[in-house]
Amino acid sequence: MQARLTDRDPLQLDSDLVLVPFFRERPLGPLASAFDAALEGAISRMQGERELLGDFPERTVLPTLGRIAAHRLLLLGLGRPEQLDGYRLRNAVHLAVRDSRRFASRVGVLLDRPLLEAVAAAEPLAGTPEAVVRAVAEAVVMGNHHLGQLKSQDEPGEVTELELVGAGAGPELARALEQGVALGEATNRARWLQWQPGNRLTPTDLAAEAERIAARDGLELELLERAEMERLGMGALLAVARGSHEPPKLVSLRYRPEGPAGDERVLALVGKGITFDTGGISLKPNAGMVQMKADMSGAAAVLEAASLIGQLRPGLQVLAVAALTENMPGGGATKPGDVVRAMNGKSIEINNTDAEGRLVLADALGFAASRGATHLVDVATLTGSAVTAVGYPVSAAMGTSPELMEWLRRAGALAGERIWPFPLYPEYDLALRSDIADMRNTSGTTPAGAINAAVFLRQFTSELPWAHLDIAGSAYHVDSEWARLVPRGPSGVMARTLAHLPSEMTGERPS
Repeated sequence: MQARLTDRDPLQLDSDLVLVPFFRERPLGPLASAFDAALEGAISRMQGERELLGDFPERTVLPTLGRIAAHRLLLLGLGRPEQLDGYRLRNAVHLAVRDSRRFASRVGVLLDRPLLEAVAAAEPLAGTPEAVVRAVAEAVVMGNHHLGQLKSQDEPGEVTELELVGAGAGPELARALEQGVALGEATNRARWLQWQPGNRLTPTDLAAEAERIAARDGLELELLERAEMERLGMGALLAVARGSHEPPKLVSLRYRPEGPAGDERVLALVGKGITFDTGGISLKPNAGMVQMKADMSGAAAVLEAASLIGQLRPGLQVLAVAALTENMPGGGATKPGDVVRAMNGKSIEINNTDAEGRLVLADALGFAASRGATHLVDVATLTGSAVTAVGYPVSAAMGTSPELMEWLRRAGALAGERIWPFPLYPEYDLALRSDIADMRNTSGTTPAGAINAAVFLRQFTSELPWAHLDIAGSAYHVDSEWARLVPRGPSGVMARTLAHLPSEMTGERPS
């Protein structure tokens, strides 16, 4: 997509469509007011007659009938300004583009003063002109994503040209715009991976995607096959893979900053890559199992984050690790009650084979530590408990390092992705008790499932600073009611947050 900033008169934007954001029960901004005047007060009249309420994310297309250069306006309600953050801004623009791309390939967006002020009030990091430009570019690109890729007749329409007016101009803003397009495209690539059926995206296919990323973005690749995993003692990951005919893979992509070595830290991003999850012998019910093709969303996020890091070139070394396998109930599958040993030597009683994500992450975290990681962040569609707790708009976070958690929060603010911390009090360690092994993989108690999973993962972090992101809700949804507010299907969540994280750790600005 071609994108540019302009400081020309917005009435001269000769786009197919111009997005005009406005708030509920607030005056129009100066740029929107100029459109209103050119259309003889049509917008304010619609507001006065309550045809336009400004509720989030109300979308009304208004033909201009040749009175201004643009063919149509899309009046985009943003709700109340005090509720607008980067997440809601992206979703509103995303939904607007999704609805209009079939008839509008050239799109303009007004970045009016009230919009910039509202985002800045919610989160100063996300409210700078550069951050808002980046956010809107991401959202427009993400609005091009569609779910009909495998249909014989694909969904029509795509925004190919974007023009932003109102934010100003200059090299920093231009760089932010360029970054926004790249961040949006990487998010869409992660979403494409999430949406692929299990027969079209096996562990081998996902490993091949990692190889393509390494070649394209100048990253070092390490690929482990089953024999190497056995040699390293990855009994937890291999236990999950035993029921599948598809061979497991473990891939890592390493980014090294240019120039003389300065910062000696190594940030490891670790992703769960279950390309299809039946639950194994602890078989899932049929309802909803079709969505288990997206159980590799953590791996998709870390791989595309690595791609972005290769383009953004931060001053911190990054290692992206993805553990890839299926979880199937084949004749060789691990059984409830089996005991396996992870790479770090700890024994695990598997009392539920559907708690497989924490098993593959156990060895992936151990591998990252063995390859020199000093800080660990894992991301996974791990527990239904996280969905119950925070639903679809939020990713649950737990960790051992307040400093790392704050860096993640800031990176999430820049990415427009919400992260909410959960506690890890020592009482939760009760979940690990086993009579025959060092620990079991699920708790014998029902509450706090997401926290109990994190308590398990903490045993494999080598006491390094660590954070865990449970994206079971935020990664993917097909709920028709939620789809009015949160775009349906895969989200690509955490690809952008993880791409911003190295710069937050070094204090570099993203543009």
